[in-house]
Amino acid sequence: MSRVARRRSTTVPTPAGRFAVRARRTIAAGAADCFRAWAQARRRAHWLAGVQITVRRTVAPSSLALTCVDDGSEIDVRITPKGRSGCAVVVDHTNLAGADIVAERRHCWKEMLGALQHYLEGPV
Repeated sequence: MSRVARRRSTTVPTPAGRFAVRARRTIAAGAADCFRAWAQARRRAHWLAGVQITVRRTVAPSSLALTCVDDGSEIDVRITPKGRSGCAVVVDHTNLAGADIVAERRHCWKEMLGALQHYLEGPV
């Protein structure tokens, strides 16, 4: 009997009194293109407006670990291929200071992932 290897996703525990938000989007672009849009500052500037981040770790073309410069919160990005020319993007933004920040970041990520989608898919 053979065993199938499974990919585990681990979540770093959020410290007591801290909050997190998750955002998702399916994009009609390849995972490698999406990864480059996150990993390369020149490309990121086209769609991630007003957010200063530091890239801590990358695993091309499937994940990035980032730090938000303004508050030290952490952003984990997972990119999963979908079909021939699509991908799913999941953003976990953790270590947020309060529920009001969660609401703000949820709205921001919805807008930013929409901008990423527009950047990668181009005008319709």
